[in-house]
Amino acid sequence: MSQINYHKSATRDIRPFFSAASLEQALEAAQIRLYEDQPFTDATAFTVEEQDAAKLSIAVRPNLSEEALSNGSIARGKLALAITACNPFLKRTVLIQRVPMTGAAPLEVVIGAETLERLGGGSRMTVELALCLAKQMPKQPGSPFLQGHWISKKTFDLRPPTIAEDFGIDPMDDAGWKAMGMPAKTLYFVQYYSGVNEPVSKDRPMAKVLIHADAYKKLSTETNAKMARPLMAFLAAEIPCQILAASVSEWKDAAAPEPRSPLQAFLKRINRIEPCTLDQLRNLVEQPGMPRLRAILHADQGSVRQVAEA
Repeated sequence: MSQINYHKSATRDIRPFFSAASLEQALEAAQIRLYEDQPFTDATAFTVEEQDAAKLSIAVRPNLSEEALSNGSIARGKLALAITACNPFLKRTVLIQRVPMTGAAPLEVVIGAETLERLGGGSRMTVELALCLAKQMPKQPGSPFLQGHWISKKTFDLRPPTIAEDFGIDPMDDAGWKAMGMPAKTLYFVQYYSGVNEPVSKDRPMAKVLIHADAYKKLSTETNAKMARPLMAFLAAEIPCQILAASVSEWKDAAAPEPRSPLQAFLKRINRIEPCTLDQLRNLVEQPGMPRLRAILHADQGSVRQVAEA
């Protein structure tokens, strides 16, 4: 018998709530604004440069479809609008506002500076608007019934320039470090595979970063939000140094970095601080200890400011 191989081409939520299908598009027109001097937009993915993170002034407009609410199979009095923000790295979620639909939906909801601080500054954040059940309902086939079951949803993703997106970050406990032949309290380790000068592919990671589980857990607690920002800035500067050192044999003879490659992204970051060609980057990497390259990348990440403000 021949074997059938399935390939996952896209991620999609499967919602078996057939009776609520008329409400699925209720939040389709929702919009977000990142900065005070910019208009609202219905785009859902954004890159936030390090120097722009402090300027974030985030607000969302649900723009709930009154027609969908009025014609939906679920009475609006049984629904609520929930707006949340989360930092996936810190595994921390904040409920911004929960509004019963017994009245009018809010025209605009601001995500305050205090919330952004709790979520590591806001440059790595997911904002989600969800129309969900406000209370428990009797179970019926094809219908939502649990309080919090969402019926319509829109998500906005804010991310820094691609650095962590090019590799995974996983916690590792003492036993895991010892099994690797490392000290039990190793803070982090970069495992480079290949492909620094190739277009980024989510199906083929370039590298993986391990961080000690104790540190990872500490950064994920509510009281350590300020500590998370300097450590993330430190890692965002140090990890490229190690990747570039491990991969220099792959790109040292290249005339230019490949488009959409991590090497091109690293070089772009360096050029934000000072002009640098690929040949000059190779010289920086070949310096013992890479002191100047480290200094440039830490300047790009604002490491001193992040530590001073923590």
